[in-house]
Amino acid sequence: MKKHNRFSHSLAGILAAGAMCAALPVLSSSAALTGDVNLDGKVDVLDVVTLQKYLLNKQSITREGYNNADVTGDGIVNIYDLLATKKQVIYGTPSQPEQPTETETETETETETETQNVSDGTAASIVYNGSSVALYDINGAEITNATNVTVDGAYVTITAAGDYSVSGSSDNGQLKVSTDNNVDAAAAVTLSFEGLTLSNSSVAPVYVENVGDAVTISVKKETVNTISDGTTHTDSYTNSSGEVKEINSAIFSRDDLKIKGKGTLIVNGNYQDGLVSKNDLKIWNGTIQVTAQDDGIKGGNSVRIGDPDTLVANGGDGDYSNLNITVKTSGGDGIKSTETDTDKGFVIINGGTVNINSYADGIQAEQEFTMNGGDVTIYTYQGSAYGSSGSTSTSTDPWSSGSMGMGMDGNANKTDISAKGIKSVGLYDEAGTTWQSMGNLIINGGNLTIDSSDDALHCGGDMTVVGGVLTLSSADDGMHSDHALTIGQGTANTFDDVQIYIPKCYEGVEGVNIVQNSGTVYVISGDDGYNAAGGADGSGTGNTNPWGGGAMSTSSGSLTLNGGLGIVNSASGDHDAFDSNGSFTVTGGYYCANGQEPMDYDGTFSNNGGSFITMTGGNTSLTTRYSFTDNSGNVIVSFVSASGGGLYSGSSASAQSGGTVSGGTTVIAQAGDKAVTVGGTLSGGQALGQSSGSGQTGPGTRW
Repeated sequence: MKKHNRFSHSLAGILAAGAMCAALPVLSSSAALTGDVNLDGKVDVLDVVTLQKYLLNKQSITREGYNNADVTGDGIVNIYDLLATKKQVIYGTPSQPEQPTETETETETETETETQNVSDGTAASIVYNGSSVALYDINGAEITNATNVTVDGAYVTITAAGDYSVSGSSDNGQLKVSTDNNVDAAAAVTLSFEGLTLSNSSVAPVYVENVGDAVTISVKKETVNTISDGTTHTDSYTNSSGEVKEINSAIFSRDDLKIKGKGTLIVNGNYQDGLVSKNDLKIWNGTIQVTAQDDGIKGGNSVRIGDPDTLVANGGDGDYSNLNITVKTSGGDGIKSTETDTDKGFVIINGGTVNINSYADGIQAEQEFTMNGGDVTIYTYQGSAYGSSGSTSTSTDPWSSGSMGMGMDGNANKTDISAKGIKSVGLYDEAGTTWQSMGNLIINGGNLTIDSSDDALHCGGDMTVVGGVLTLSSADDGMHSDHALTIGQGTANTFDDVQIYIPKCYEGVEGVNIVQNSGTVYVISGDDGYNAAGGADGSGTGNTNPWGGGAMSTSSGSLTLNGGLGIVNSASGDHDAFDSNGSFTVTGGYYCANGQEPMDYDGTFSNNGGSFITMTGGNTSLTTRYSFTDNSGNVIVSFVSASGGGLYSGSSASAQSGGTVSGGTTVIAQAGDKAVTVGGTLSGGQALGQSSGSGQTGPGTRW
């Protein structure tokens, strides 16, 4: 008779012994019955089937069922619980197992023979146990010579497409995927992490060497999985050009990598980076926590966060509640995409919650950044509180040398590292000084909060913000584009489609050609509020020259205000609220310009429908309410700005100071007591005097 061990009872054996199982004692129903996965008040073969389907991602179970399924009592439901449940069905309660009769023993012997015939040596489950690994087939039977997995101690290599559950723990293990393209050029591998703790002091604990299609990491609900590398690496690979490249992250993939699931994945990049794919990296859902010495999350071709099929615009339900990403870096960027080809180097956020605390840039896209939704919070370096001109480099510091050919952007107290909130680089020439293409930054929606030492938003190409609620605090610029910068796309009286609050910055909105079509922009700046073609940004984004960044002309450019609301409060000094080094054109909208020069332009000025409140005090004591009202006295839009007067210019509305507004709706609510009210009724208030500044004037004129 064949010798039995704790892994010998397969599902096929239990089904074959159905008559015997039915004769065993049935456990009574209770509120919490260990092994009762389907909650029918007893433990039988149906619970085994339900648990197996759950472990294979083919069926969900309730929270109560999950608790009952933890037969081993270790807080994790995995293959060991399946095996214990099978024993419970065969023998009765685990604490007092019934000894099998001679007839039952013969039945089990026959079952084991059948199991050997059923199993084809294909591993479906990988369980780490310190320095060793156990493999199980789809029926839960242990196998030693798998056809699709090789094992060397705690080093595992998956060599064929398929779905694999991975659990257990090892502090000197590795999980590697390496399929043969000559055998299966379209191989796809899914790794279901089900309570995996894997670390290695010298190589990447999770390494995708090759896969025909993609590797998917599915993080099982209710499980916590931790992947950690050491402080040094000895592993490397040879790329298609024959170059030997270092592997420098805890999870490293040379091919496409997708992460999904409702569990938790913790990645500790103790050497350099945390989570890396050299191709496309997709994070669809799950709780992902990454800490890294250098970069946190990096995709060569792209980083895409949030399944685009879930977007309402794409017919989805818009539910990203199971997507939460936290990144903390000690010396690098939070999230980045690195390829410089024009069809690569993208970062896209469709939804979810993303929190980044980075030493350098929060998000860097080599070619283009797009945000369609989500709640994104970014903190870089020392945040907007940074106020020192001290450096982290010495003789090569472009700010201390004063020899920057591209020129500085005027802020002497900025960092000498790139610590921008979101940066889109673009393609430059070999010298890294002349922009060629791309480098676009697009925000279509979502909630974005940035507190950065460098520019909050920065791009080498065009910046387009047509949706979303943005709070941008910076020790440098709030928004900087080396080319066009466009805000909104609606009509003049649309104030809520884009809501931008910049409570702290050096300059607020800066680009060569600035166009505001709609939305609300509220700026409190140390220098200019809006600055069209105000000079090259010394921080720049060139590929090989980190200090270059585009040829922002100092003698041209344009500022065009077509609609919405723009409020600027500049600090005292020679600072402009709205400044254009070229033309200044207004066709509609409402604006409050508080600066020593409320409006400054070097070309022509034309106002064909806009309404302005101007004041020259440079006063940032923002305590007075101002309101634009229509001809019937109804509030169009109302806001808080500087105390102490103001003049009105325009023909489409009237302007009032003081008073109280009741009713209406609120935009930029994140501004607190500086929130803006649209509509409502004004009580009290005093009409502002008329400004004489209007019409077209010559170069260098100030309002």
